Amino acid sequence: MLENVSPKVIHKMMAAEGYLELGMPIQALEALNTVEDAGPLEALRLYLIGEAYLRQEKYHEAIEPLHQAARLFPVMESRKAWCSLSECFRLGGYQELAEVASLTAEAVEEIEATYEILYQEQIQCPPLGWNDFSTRMSGFSEPGQFDRSRIPR
Repeated sequence: MLENVSPKVIHKMMAAEGYLELGMPIQALEALNTVEDAGPLEALRLYLIGEAYLRQEKYHEAIEPLHQAARLFPVMESRKAWCSLSECFRLGGYQELAEVASLTAEAVEEIEATYEILYQEQIQCPPLGWNDFSTRMSGFSEPGQFDRSRIPR
């Protein structure tokens, strides 16, 4: 996935994340605004832009990039964007939209939890392979050994 992304873009995205972790949203926006084509990292770029505006308490400016990010991310990766979007709606005075975004984030969380349970069950009970049935179904007692007692004479 990242082989189509230039190292400069990756560097700028990492710098923006670092700036946000350090509480420097203005510098994060500066780094993100110099990214020309994020390619497959576009959802992340939009999310970071929205987070930078959110941390500056510019809720109305944060809404659009967060909404785009939430829609661009694959479902299993969109929960944080929906949560941030809900917070922007709430702090921006859009209570009903905040509730919808929050419910969407909860639904994504439920999907993640259900997926994890199903995945763990699959690991504990792997599907049976072809070799597991060969001795029971075909009359072979060992690979290459044919049970002649089953052949009618």
